[in-house]
Amino acid sequence: MMYWIYFIIFTLIVFIPSFISKGILGLSIIQTQEYTILGMGILGFALFTVLERRLKKDEAEKIKMIGQISRTNRDLTHSYSYIGEMNRKLDIIMNIALEFPSTSRLTAKKQRAFYNSIMEAIQLFGKSDEFEIRFVNLLSGEILKEIKSRDELVLNFSQKRCTSKLSIVEDEQLIVVPSPKTIDDIYSCIILRKKGAQRNNDDLETMRVLAMQALSLFMFINKKKKKEKSKPKSATKTTPLDN
Repeated sequence: MMYWIYFIIFTLIVFIPSFISKGILGLSIIQTQEYTILGMGILGFALFTVLERRLKKDEAEKIKMIGQISRTNRDLTHSYSYIGEMNRKLDIIMNIALEFPSTSRLTAKKQRAFYNSIMEAIQLFGKSDEFEIRFVNLLSGEILKEIKSRDELVLNFSQKRCTSKLSIVEDEQLIVVPSPKTIDDIYSCIILRKKGAQRNNDDLETMRVLAMQALSLFMFINKKKKKEKSKPKSATKTTPLDN
């Protein structure tokens, strides 16, 4: 459209000497033609300026629209990733809750399966593959049991840093998430080495729930073992001898 306007103006300018054969307003023929050509040039320049501004405005709106579409795509991708992550987290938590032992029939294989479910959840919520669960006597500070994500893993953390308040401890390298309460003066804590990803408060609170779940399982297994040890051995029946 713009090119046709310029073409028409250019054509009119070329044929102005043919259109104007006499002067007007007291001007000579040449002056009239010159002023007319000048007016047509000014008109063409004005149209060019207006159309150029319009094109720049359209281009800016196009770039803005592309940016909005790009941000929308990123937001959608992030939303889908977040929804997928939340679904996975909910599935893991649900599995842990449903699989938790409710009877004394707990084989060694099932124990490992329960602990593995908790460890998988810790890795997901903690966003790290280097961590361990410790079960500690609150009064003496004795570490009763350790479950590590890798056998060779070494995490230097003094249990003295865990106070009776059982609050989350964090430094430049480690995050320690204790269970929210004790059972028979025993608590559990998740010691996790920081990796690049950030953990939000919801993840840390969920890890406290996982620590409590692990503690409940640990105490359940211990009580089961003590109960089995305390069972008296069945007495052998004897029959009196005839006199």
